[in-house]
Amino acid sequence: MRPLVGQLDYLNTRPFEPLPGVRIFRASPAEIGRLAQKREIHAGLLSVGDLLRLEDDYSPLGGIPRFGIACRRRAGSVFLVSRTPPDELGGRTIEITSQTSTSVLLLDLWLSQRVGVEGVRTRRGVRRRHAAALLIGDDAMRERMHPDAAYPFRTDLARAWREWTGLPFVFAVWSARRNLTPALRRRLTDSLSRALDAGEDRIREIARRRAGRLGDAETLSVYLSDFTYRFTDAERRGLATFREFLRRGTTKNGESAFANRAGLRP
Repeated sequence: MRPLVGQLDYLNTRPFEPLPGVRIFRASPAEIGRLAQKREIHAGLLSVGDLLRLEDDYSPLGGIPRFGIACRRRAGSVFLVSRTPPDELGGRTIEITSQTSTSVLLLDLWLSQRVGVEGVRTRRGVRRRHAAALLIGDDAMRERMHPDAAYPFRTDLARAWREWTGLPFVFAVWSARRNLTPALRRRLTDSLSRALDAGEDRIREIARRRAGRLGDAETLSVYLSDFTYRFTDAERRGLATFREFLRRGTTKNGESAFANRAGLRP
């Protein structure tokens, strides 16, 4: 069996490649989450928001969260950009990228529980017509390269989380369906570990090959080096803290009203 694996289609996932013996489907975090909900993929780099929502069907490869995408200092590709300081966004509209599954939840928690902003409205899709926008992935990196003067305030949400909690932020976790055989789960875990052994040694090569519209080779090398791909207890504590904050801030249905208003929950 060659399992179908969902892979986020972002530069910061390249250290996990290649993954032999699997079929790869590349997509945004939101699309991977939708496929996982339909059980159309066997495993994948699941956005944390989707993993927590679907944990009856999916669990981290390796038994505990071992591999994924996390940041100990900054993300460099998850930004809130705004016309005003974030603490002045009450009652205003934030445009939310349709690609997000986790960053929208982090933004909701940070604004409501840390900054103390209330009454924020959301709109799905980024058109730069309102007070602020949430950008992730390559779109955020392009913003970093070519800042929009109309949105002079830029908040790196992973950095904001670190300043708030003192912990790393985990964006995605390699996970698999719980009903996969133990042998297949071990095979996927071993394949990930081997791919990452090689990928971590190829950071500069990956950066050199992808240099261009997202930045020069040195900029991209620093960007990739800011991520943690193998989790320690610190990442697991960060994930547990995020889960607890979500539990406090969700609706009775276990979903974020903020994300629901943006039309981003399935």
